[in-house]
Amino acid sequence: MSWYEALLWLSALLGAVGAIVKAVKKALKPFSDAQEKINGIAANVEKLREHDKEQYLSILRLTMMSSEMPISERLIAGKKYIDGGGNGDCKEYYLNELVKKHTI
Repeated sequence: MSWYEALLWLSALLGAVGAIVKAVKKALKPFSDAQEKINGIAANVEKLREHDKEQYLSILRLTMMSSEMPISERLIAGKKYIDGGGNGDCKEYYLNELVKKHTI
């Protein structure tokens, strides 16, 4: 085999490998697009979870602070509020006002 035959054979081999790589990339593109969409959806779900927790704590806080609610409901809401990570003035009100006045 002469050098130019070897060169032709090598260039044909590189062309075939390049075509295979291009075909594989094209075949995998839908999967990478789907993965990007899934990652975007996962990020949105995480953001919705954060907002849901904030809203839940807000509802508990409103329930606990409302004088129109029965005291049993206010105590339950206050306990859930603190267990859920609620803090601040409402926590102090729950511990210093509601619990001290309405529990044994």
